[in-house]
Amino acid sequence: MESTMQLAQRNQRTNFSMIRQDNAPKRISINPIDEKISSVISAKSRLEGNLSFSDGLKIDGVIAGNVTFGTEDGLCILSKGARIEGSLVGPRAFILGEVEGDIEVQGTLVLAPSAVVVGKIRCGKFVVYDGASISGSIETIQSPTKQQLEQDAHEDARGVIKLKTGTR
Repeated sequence: MESTMQLAQRNQRTNFSMIRQDNAPKRISINPIDEKISSVISAKSRLEGNLSFSDGLKIDGVIAGNVTFGTEDGLCILSKGARIEGSLVGPRAFILGEVEGDIEVQGTLVLAPSAVVVGKIRCGKFVVYDGASISGSIETIQSPTKQQLEQDAHEDARGVIKLKTGTR
């Protein structure tokens, strides 16, 4: 068994860059039709105010305000160099740029190596690549199961009101 001193010396000699597994995709192909991306904010655009999109979107510019997208389904792609100064809410997101605000994604949130997030993150699944920067908290949430959705619909039909208490 190693002594504390021997363990400390061994850890000092370990070159962690040698064991780092940088598995970030070099190039990714996304089909806008399959991902329900129907809007694009160009790189030279700066929009101010809260924005809502029924489908997915690609943001290459700057948005100063909250962004809600994909009421049914859709992917938000925040390109490298793009920025959101506000919250981002929707089904799935792929972040390469910067978000200064909270992110809530019911499905999968992917943070690429160039991503910078300052705020709370709530998502169903979380993928982060080496190099991404996060300043805030991360919470995974569960999507409701089919059985839960059916039970809720049945209770709604009967007029049952559910109250949720607690802090967020």
